[in-house]
Amino acid sequence: MNVGIIGAGLIGNKRAVALANFKNDRILAVADIDEQKARSLAKILGCEHTTDSKKIATNREIDIVIVSTINKYLAPLCLQALKAGKHVLCEKPLGVNTKEIAKCVAVAKRKKLIYKAGYNHRFHPAIIKAHELVDSGSIGKLMFIKSSYGHGARPNYHKEWRAKKSLSGGGELLDQGCHVLDLMLWFSKKKVTQVQASLGAKFWPISPLEDNAFVLLELGDASASFHTSWTQWKNEFVFEVYGKDGYLKVNGLGGSYGKETLIFGKRIPGKVPIEKRYEFDGPDESWIQEWKNFKQAIKDPKKLLSPGSESLEIIGIIEKIYTSKTS
Repeated sequence: MNVGIIGAGLIGNKRAVALANFKNDRILAVADIDEQKARSLAKILGCEHTTDSKKIATNREIDIVIVSTINKYLAPLCLQALKAGKHVLCEKPLGVNTKEIAKCVAVAKRKKLIYKAGYNHRFHPAIIKAHELVDSGSIGKLMFIKSSYGHGARPNYHKEWRAKKSLSGGGELLDQGCHVLDLMLWFSKKKVTQVQASLGAKFWPISPLEDNAFVLLELGDASASFHTSWTQWKNEFVFEVYGKDGYLKVNGLGGSYGKETLIFGKRIPGKVPIEKRYEFDGPDESWIQEWKNFKQAIKDPKKLLSPGSESLEIIGIIEKIYTSKTS
């Protein structure tokens, strides 16, 4: 299929590299308000470049649009592409509020288009294996999930777009917290019934945005908690799932987050659990696997992971947290 990319930054480049693994897909054009970025990526890809996103959405040869801009522009650009009849893969969190994302969900449904949120964490091998073990009943009935995810941010991070509410829509809860929420909802298959949170700017001068978020959730009869942070200093990703018969511990995402590992512990009443350790040393192929799922969903929508409707639910939870903080 023919593809157009809107947003030629880090993630736009990652998406482009992933597409190189699919011979039947071709990137026709790249758009970015920074012409140099658009030109540089287009030169690598051997395609056209533009600073006008409408030229991507209205190009009749393009079947799919990838949107990878800053948060403020995600939903408006997705809506533009969906109205033009394009399938859309948009980076998380799809937008800055439920109202604008809901419009995209409605158009995609009406036009029978695939509208997917880019939650690549679902496609990491340790996460995939852990999810399979939960689904198979290997750890028994789910009791609770807990997670820690964060980094230390770059010097002058408070001056970047993520620290400006008008551009980001939120702080670290929205930035990395949405990834954790996506995984928790996916693993539990439950709706959030209660939510409490403590947010604050502990280090970076970004108030009213937060650089740390501590969240406690009730997912049906299971509980969940997580901490996402821009003051972790050393990059960390930990995701743990506990059932009545055992547990799963995912650590690392590769690269600066360390080797990706999974520990599967089987409970032995009154004794030390039996553990099996899985290690994943290969390169990060989550972007490739996510694109594969997106393409499968175009043929069979039932196979789609992280549809826009699920991301709408995630943003609804985050909105509730932000509203309760300011009320």
